[in-house]
Amino acid sequence: MAKQIVSIKLPMSTMSAVTLKRTLRIYESIRRSRSTAYFSVNGKTFSINNLPETISFLTTINTKEILLVIEGEDAENIYDQILESIELSKENARENPGLHRQDSRL
Repeated sequence: MAKQIVSIKLPMSTMSAVTLKRTLRIYESIRRSRSTAYFSVNGKTFSINNLPETISFLTTINTKEILLVIEGEDAENIYDQILESIELSKENARENPGLHRQDSRL
């Protein structure tokens, strides 16, 4: 299978437990795949493979969104999972304000 490269802007809030949970789930999905990923914001890029550095990086940013670049054989599949997760989070937030702010899967 050919190498794929996709990117997605992830909505961010302050680094909360829920955002941390989402980051860990993205990390696990990518680790199980044949892809790698990078977070990029304000000219800085960090590989998601170095989890402690990634978490440290994410706790210091103060922005509404961050770019996630996914590269590998199944990048499109991971992209679709993340996009679905974001849409589900938005639906949950509209239906239950304050209750569901993030998806439980990614």
